Amino acid sequence: MKYPTVTPQLSPLANQVIGTITTGLPNTANAAGEMPAGSLIADAQLQATQPASLGGAVMAFMNAGGVRSPGFVNAAGTYPYNVTYGNAFTVQPFGNSLVTMTLTAQQLKDFLEQQFTGCMGQTAQRVMQVSNGLKYAWSASAPACSKITNVTLTPTDVTVTPPAVTGPADNIVVNGVVQNPSKTYRVTVNNFMATGGDGFTVLLGGTNSLGGAQDIDALTAYLVGGYKAPKAAYDPTLPAMAIPRITALP
Repeated sequence: MKYPTVTPQLSPLANQVIGTITTGLPNTANAAGEMPAGSLIADAQLQATQPASLGGAVMAFMNAGGVRSPGFVNAAGTYPYNVTYGNAFTVQPFGNSLVTMTLTAQQLKDFLEQQFTGCMGQTAQRVMQVSNGLKYAWSASAPACSKITNVTLTPTDVTVTPPAVTGPADNIVVNGVVQNPSKTYRVTVNNFMATGGDGFTVLLGGTNSLGGAQDIDALTAYLVGGYKAPKAAYDPTLPAMAIPRITALP
């Protein structure tokens, strides 16, 4: 597939600074599958859909394959670094739109299980990037469809800088068991995932779907509104960013 590029006619927009980062945020994943660029994007998508009028989302997921190389990095290796619209477009070139839907706790666990080969038709390991407030653990040795051991949601307002916890932790899955299977959550993904892309067919069972902004617009708004000078730069090491969010167990 050929991806769109920023043409010379759009160079003034491409060179426009939209935010600053304190360190490189590559699209390379750690052993758990978490990538720095993906965490930022998931937070941007949660921010764009968190207000009740825009979806009322409490969590967002980004497919790892949609976070393009190299992520948000300065080739010169120096930081802080000003991220431009062109940088953002390189990382998110697809023009996908956001979709917020309702999933039950059981569907949420099934959705997370479907990241791993052999579960409900999944043909490859596709660890998703998750938004601030959501943490989960998965076991590498557990069989397909039984890998998710714990999922916890700590309600977090990402529309403010720095993000702020707004409620007590909700233990959705404990030791592999869904605690309240029928409890519902508003979840944001992109339209590619919402229609079963990357094998995430569990999402086809989501209800009360609401379309939202394009992913690149959500990303731009997140950085401009929260992390563009004179505001402090985006710093993934701050406790308020709640990173790491994914834990890989033996």
